[in-house]
Amino acid sequence: MSLSFFSSTDILFTGLLALLAAASMIAGGVILIGHSVRMGREALKQRVNLLHLRSATGKTGMTARAMQAEETELVRRPFHGMPERERREIVRQLSRLRIPHHYARAIFNGSRFFMAAGIGVLVFFVAVKFSFYEKHSLLSAAIVIVMAVIGWSLPVVLIRRLAESRAMASAAGLPDALELLVVCAEAGLALEDGIDRVVIELGHSQPKLAEELFLTSADLKILPSREQALTNLAERIDTPGVRSVVTTLCQTLRYGTPLAQAMRVAAADMRNESLIHLEERANRLPVLMTIPMMLLIMPTIFLIVGGPAALRLMDHFMH
Repeated sequence: MSLSFFSSTDILFTGLLALLAAASMIAGGVILIGHSVRMGREALKQRVNLLHLRSATGKTGMTARAMQAEETELVRRPFHGMPERERREIVRQLSRLRIPHHYARAIFNGSRFFMAAGIGVLVFFVAVKFSFYEKHSLLSAAIVIVMAVIGWSLPVVLIRRLAESRAMASAAGLPDALELLVVCAEAGLALEDGIDRVVIELGHSQPKLAEELFLTSADLKILPSREQALTNLAERIDTPGVRSVVTTLCQTLRYGTPLAQAMRVAAADMRNESLIHLEERANRLPVLMTIPMMLLIMPTIFLIVGGPAALRLMDHFMH
């Protein structure tokens, strides 16, 4: 009787500690959300002041580029520590829920805290429910901590997967876009007008790439440097092929070489890289098929080929 009383008391005390830990994690998440919101508001306020200063002074040249760099840093400051495409993916996914972009970082951090606390508390109560905590308390605590860490990292992994999938889809359609840009350049259109036309053509077949090119077209019309607009495209997609194409186009714009020829060569290089990648995957296929063949196909073949002979031998020895 006393043993059951002490075990129930220990379980109650441990449950209170778990609730206290969960409450502290939720309080920490609320504090972090408030801090992120405050930083976003300060960055937005400084950005507005910077725009007012720009309109009042009317500075151009290197001063305008320095102010543009400072403005970009103010916008990225609430998302410090994450790659460009992951920051944009967070804003893109939350914008579908009608959430303003300056609250994206705060909500993302809050979701990580709530995910970690929820999974940790759930695993703890499952361990107590099935009496696993009473027998292996240290192992249960370690499992709870590991699951809380997994819950903390799960939103980042999900955003990273979505960003990589979007980048690969955008890079896969870039050779077609470059070939369309070659046609537009040979027809006499400027780079901005050609990109606008390509965005219309790729709106249904490659919507993700069309969105990135639309942003690039807006950057080309707003930013003082074309190279900066193309560099922003490489940062948003962030794949080796796109970076190579952007480097080629930047050198073309800098040294005045024919734009259509440079884009034709870049499109051919990207298609060759995609073919090489497909050949590498095809060459890996026999090695990957070895284990399924040994485990699933070969036993069936042996059963079909050797089954009748085995039945005859069994019948012969039985009689």
